Amino acid sequence: MASISAPNYANPYAARTICRIVGFTCLAGFLFDFLLLALPPNPGALEWRVEFMQQIGDRSIILLFGAALTMFGSLDSRQWLKQLAMTCLIVGVVFHLSCILLLRDSMVLQQQAIANISNQAAELQTQLEASESDPAAAEVSPEERQQVTQLLTTRAETLRQNARTGILKAGLSTIGNLVVIGLGLVSLGRYGMRQR
Repeated sequence: MASISAPNYANPYAARTICRIVGFTCLAGFLFDFLLLALPPNPGALEWRVEFMQQIGDRSIILLFGAALTMFGSLDSRQWLKQLAMTCLIVGVVFHLSCILLLRDSMVLQQQAIANISNQAAELQTQLEASESDPAAAEVSPEERQQVTQLLTTRAETLRQNARTGILKAGLSTIGNLVVIGLGLVSLGRYGMRQR
């Protein structure tokens, strides 16, 4: 005859302790990544700032997950919960404010990339025109020169279009991540502040 055993309910304090351990591990991992990404610091360089914010945006879900688990594990400690909630609020607001800087930096980077492509295309066009007076270039027919000029123009426009869309997509993706995670952190912070 088969016997049915009574369900084994886990200790709620053990579940909170596990959540706290996993939460602290996620937070420590995020902070470690943050420090590695920030070294060597070069906030004056536009490319560094954009790359740094993209990496933070990509890894920010770990921060949210770690904060949520740590907060759940700390529901019985009012003082610790309040500090964690305030930190979540501040980091969430910082994420939202960083979106403005990232948007500006992405637009400037896009303009620089397009200007570089245009400058290089103009330089190649000048070299092509200068080669027409070269006696060794007499073997090249005007039709071949026209094809090269057309190819150069087409390639430059393709590169400009790729720079426009690529940088814009990457910037908007990162901004989306930062906004969503920022909202999550602000919500966690507000929830933690309301707990008694």
